[in-house]
Amino acid sequence: MLFWQPKKDLLRVLLKLPHGLALLLFLNYLIWPFLGLMALILILDFPRRFWLILLATGFAELIERLIKAKIFWQRPLYRRHDSTPPGLVERWYKTGSFPSGHTAKASFFFLFLLTSRLFPLPLYLLITLPLLAFRVLVGFHYPVDIIGGCLVGLISWLLTYVV
Repeated sequence: MLFWQPKKDLLRVLLKLPHGLALLLFLNYLIWPFLGLMALILILDFPRRFWLILLATGFAELIERLIKAKIFWQRPLYRRHDSTPPGLVERWYKTGSFPSGHTAKASFFFLFLLTSRLFPLPLYLLITLPLLAFRVLVGFHYPVDIIGGCLVGLISWLLTYVV
């Protein structure tokens, strides 16, 4: 279950659609402007949060890179012999699947929002969870990568309160 993937190669199915590549890129990158908006909401409420978000982002990147240097398994799309779709930065996808960096950042933002109560959490989850599930469905990640990303996000968030 931790390494579950759909039987059908949904990435290939999506890329065969008339605007499939545009949809793939949109859904892949949509999380970043959304998290930017969350950062703006959090910082406008409490400007010192800028430093906490910056630290959490730095911790998440560092932890993710350290883990990916030690634990490597190919992303599902490469195990199916798909190639990196155009528009995605290939070197980011060749570094391995575990943990999910998208999920790490979405997780610590969720925790920042949870403690601030500035944005409706159900709406946040309604936007982020499908985007993260999409990454599993098209073969960018396994479910275990998402779990690992959640743990990295939690650790990164906790480290901002220790510093």
